[in-house]
Order: sequence, then structure tokens, then C-alpha cells
Amino acid sequence: MIPVSRRLGRAILSAAAGLLLIVPAAARAPDFDFPAEVAGFSRGPRTDYEARAPGLGYSVVYTNGRWKADIYVYDAGVANIPDGASSPVVTGQLAQAAGDVRTAVAQGIYRGSEDRGAERLPGEAGARLTCRAFTIDHPALGATESLLCLTGLRGQFVKFRLSGPAAKQPPKAEAERFMTGWLDRQ
Repeated sequence: MIPVSRRLGRAILSAAAGLLLIVPAAARAPDFDFPAEVAGFSRGPRTDYEARAPGLGYSVVYTNGRWKADIYVYDAGVANIPDGASSPVVTGQLAQAAGDVRTAVAQGIYRGSEDRGAERLPGEAGARLTCRAFTIDHPALGATESLLCLTGLRGQFVKFRLSGPAAKQPPKAEAERFMTGWLDRQ
């Protein structure tokens, strides 16, 4: 017969071991679907930022010949990110991303930028995403239209950054179909 204190000790150790098995699973980022093609956009490479900068997650590139679309999935160290576009943490991330564009100009990555303000997309994406439009003077690409959209999804920030040559004026409806198509697969 095992003394009471030993049984209690084993029970506590078993419970602690069980919690250790649960925490890593809960701490992992959810898996998202990145299909080979979405609304005429083809998937490119994935870049992992998390290993060198915890909270920055990863990105996946898509292109369609007019737009280059980067999808970033990350938590920025924020717990309990709600689904949708209207929460303060999501709108705060959009403001931070706009600040990142200004920082890129200050660092000489871009020659200049114009923040054209909030952009309401047509269709379902308009309700699911909060967006800002920019014109960026990129040293290698020249004048570039850039659409930056964010939402919260399954405890993560999902940021879309679509860029295309300003001279070609890539259609926003095409961008909306891509973002809605990707979100619908999640």
C-alpha cells in the first residue's frame, strides 16, 4: 500500500505532466490552408520569421501578373486576438503597419509613400477586413499601388499586402476576390 503523501505526490505529478502536454499544443499557431491557387493567384514561397523574431509568424507569397500578394500570419505576442476586423488590437495592427511604411521611407527602403487612408473593399471582404491604401515609390518598381488589409482569425493576425504597378492600376475587385477566396478556405 502506497502512503497517502506518495499517492498525492504522484497525482500532482501526473496532473502537471498532463498540463505540460496541453500547453505546447495550445501555444502552437493554428494551421492555415495555403492552396496552390486562389482566384487566379499562384502560390509562391513561404518565409518563416518566428524562429528569429518570436511573434512575427510567417508569410506566403501569391502572384497573378498584376498583383503581388503577401499573406502574413502572426500574433505579435498578443494573446486572445478576436476574429474579425473591428477589434482595437486589429485596428492597432493596421496603424502599426501604416507606420512601418513610413519607417521604410525614413530608412531609404522606399523613396516615398502616400497614405491614401482607409479603403473599403467591395463585397464580403469589406466586412471581413480593415484596409488602408498607399502609393509607394519603390526604387526598383517605381510607383506602386499597395493595399494593406488586416483581420483577426483563430487567435492570429492575418495581414494581406497586395502591391502592383500604379501605371497598370490593378483592379481592387481582383484583390477582393483573392482575399475572400483565401479567407473562405480557412
